[in-house]
Amino acid sequence: MTDPVLGEEEAAARLAAIVDSSDDAIVSKTLEGVITSWNQAAERIFGYTAAEAVGRHISLIIPEERRSEENEVLSRLVRGERINHFETIRRAKDGRLVDISLTVSPVRNSAGRIIGASKVARDISDQRRREQERQSLLEREREARAEAEAVNRSKDQFLATLSHELRTPLNAIYGWARMLDTGRLDEPAIRRATEAILRNAEAQVQLIEDLFDVSRVITGNMRLEVRPLNVAAVLEAALDTVRPAATAKGVHLESVLEPGAEAMMGDPARLQQVIWNLLMNAVKFTPRGGRVTAHLRRVDTHIEIVVSDTGEGIAPEHMPRLFQRFGQADSSSTRGHTGLGIGLALVRHLVDLHGGTVNAHSAGQGLGATFTVTLPVSAVPALFPPQPHPASEPASAPGTDQQKPVSLRDLRILVVDDDAEGLELAALILINAGAEVRTSLSAADAIAVLEGWSPDVLVTDLAMPGEDGFSLLRRARRVTTQRGRRLPALALTAYGRSEDRIRVLAAGFSLHLAKPVNPAELVLCVASLGGRTE
Repeated sequence: MTDPVLGEEEAAARLAAIVDSSDDAIVSKTLEGVITSWNQAAERIFGYTAAEAVGRHISLIIPEERRSEENEVLSRLVRGERINHFETIRRAKDGRLVDISLTVSPVRNSAGRIIGASKVARDISDQRRREQERQSLLEREREARAEAEAVNRSKDQFLATLSHELRTPLNAIYGWARMLDTGRLDEPAIRRATEAILRNAEAQVQLIEDLFDVSRVITGNMRLEVRPLNVAAVLEAALDTVRPAATAKGVHLESVLEPGAEAMMGDPARLQQVIWNLLMNAVKFTPRGGRVTAHLRRVDTHIEIVVSDTGEGIAPEHMPRLFQRFGQADSSSTRGHTGLGIGLALVRHLVDLHGGTVNAHSAGQGLGATFTVTLPVSAVPALFPPQPHPASEPASAPGTDQQKPVSLRDLRILVVDDDAEGLELAALILINAGAEVRTSLSAADAIAVLEGWSPDVLVTDLAMPGEDGFSLLRRARRVTTQRGRRLPALALTAYGRSEDRIRVLAAGFSLHLAKPVNPAELVLCVASLGGRTE
């Protein structure tokens, strides 16, 4: 017969062994909160030994801000309730906060009266950390998805806007060209048609150049040609370019040029692009009768270019994305202004390349806007006198229509292009300048022409089906070299990036000219290759 005393002792020993080997902290306490037992897991989780914990109040491991939980637990115990998997935080001996899942059961005496509590605390710190990491990952995924969706929307909006911006000038070009084709326009109407076609074609060229610049920015291929420059002359040149648009809209354009802010190092063409963009932006958003002011001044070791207007202003919510690519405040079909939203992004990038900063300020919509460009004044190798640039006499670029016409009389030119209309146009421009011109629609036809005729200059497109302009140049040079003749070549192409130009020149072409071409510039380039210019 089994001794009942030994059975109880064995059961108690077995229970003590289970408690001691548990991975969870098992703690018992009185109803007053005094700790009466403390297993090894409790020592490991909370850092206190049993000798340090037993006899002390349970608040030993409860953070100050969570002491009220103990009162709630006690009141539920007195009612005989059991608390299951209550997630809370306890403080270890070294000050660490430990995430735990707490289960509390009432302890009764032989009479069934509740005399204390048994607590099982499971360390869920790792679980919480994994949950937080998972939540953080989900949040990042949501943000990435939202960003991707925003990018896709932005692309869709951009393509729609680009289509609109290309079709609008094309509509005027096409419409006026069809009207000219009827032959029923009088002289004033013909002049208006010509002006409209030129104006809208120039708008398309500028749009394409801006897109190329954006591509250069994205690929990191934007480069500066830095040299000493006169900032005042650059600003005046930009003002001259913008003045017709301002006058047509009835916007007063003025400049304030303070002395001492002329000389610096930089790329004059790119700085003029910066100022032009800011001025055109100001004119665009300033109503008739408003004012746009360009202020140039020296501030310590920097030059400031400030463009301010009395226009529509900028809403506060649009400020953070003002200098982002395609970051238009309104891209809807009912927007009041045209444009792709890339001008200010180019401004920021070009200013960054100069080591400067650009910022915008506006008191709000309807209260105008101010853009401030700050540029460092690098050491200028030598002082140079300011170059006069009167507004009434804007400087003429080489090859423009304002130059004296160049004669191509007696020059033999071979023009090659698979685009029949482009070929006809280029040939007509050169014939009108006096050249003897032969044309070919393909590289193979051009080689056939070369077999029986020796041109002085080759003008060819690059992208052609079957055989491109690079291959044509190599074959043409072999034919002319055998005859002991030199054949200068001009690449007349729609590829207009700087890297395209480098590739063309490296391939042996003498000059590179991007379409659409200014007729006077084409004549001047051919004349240069044919030895007709000084």
